[in-house]
Amino acid sequence: MKKVGILAKVFSPAKINLFFATTGRRLDGHHDVFSANCAVAWGDNLQIRERRCAPDEISCSSSFADEKNNSIAMALNAFRQRIGQKKYFSVALEKNIPVEAGFGGGSSNAAAALRGVNWLSGNILSFDDLMKLCHGIGADCPFFLDGRPSMATGIGNVLAPMDGQMVAALQNYSLLIFKPGFGVSTKVAYATLRENFQHLYVGQDEARHRFTCLREAVVAGRKELPLFNTFSDMFFLRHKNLLSLCRRLKEIGANAMLTGSGSGFFCLIHRSLAIDAAEQVIRQELGEHAFIHNPELLLRKPCEVEAQE
Repeated sequence: MKKVGILAKVFSPAKINLFFATTGRRLDGHHDVFSANCAVAWGDNLQIRERRCAPDEISCSSSFADEKNNSIAMALNAFRQRIGQKKYFSVALEKNIPVEAGFGGGSSNAAAALRGVNWLSGNILSFDDLMKLCHGIGADCPFFLDGRPSMATGIGNVLAPMDGQMVAALQNYSLLIFKPGFGVSTKVAYATLRENFQHLYVGQDEARHRFTCLREAVVAGRKELPLFNTFSDMFFLRHKNLLSLCRRLKEIGANAMLTGSGSGFFCLIHRSLAIDAAEQVIRQELGEHAFIHNPELLLRKPCEVEAQE
């Protein structure tokens, strides 16, 4: 049944890559990855209503890089084309996830928009239908539609559930996410990797071995974790202060690593250790007003849509 006049409120979480290996370049120009993804209980919020007429209206608490071709607009256009109806929507985005940080904000927004407009339309499309739309929007979009901790292969769009032992064991760790005062373009990062740092590619077998080592450490509840990200060596060549920061964090038991192609980071800290010391070290390096948050890992699928009259 259609929800006429109803406001749909949809949470759009950030994510981290607990493990991120780029295993090589594909014939289509994209890259294959082997990644462990987990959403976090912090992110953006969307409020969506159906409009009586065209066009869609998309507003944001901060500026879009491109107000007509952002990921939400892509999602609305894909939905409209798939259902074959001229339905239009008003979307208000409360933006908290920084851009060019590796936290997946754009893909998360697109997946949240699809969930919201589908709900307002009486769930006209199945989950599988929505997943097909996500595959056409962005590599991370399928992960955000599902929302559960996942292993991702292909270009990041082929998902399998993370095994239950590791998911349960992640509850033994606290999380910090932080970001320096600059961003990293994903497109530029992959181009740089392809052109100058191909030696950093790891094969599928090596990636699986490295992840197995991480999984075993997490399940065992170890304080020191063998985190890995293909982009980290390339990133730290240009930003040695952040390499130094990660080493200082490691000394106090905080496992810090780049997420995605950066410039955002996460820290996993065993709950037997105080998280305040890690936050203090980060602020000493990045400043008192640095971007730092302490969200929980989302180890279950987040709620879909909330309604408001």
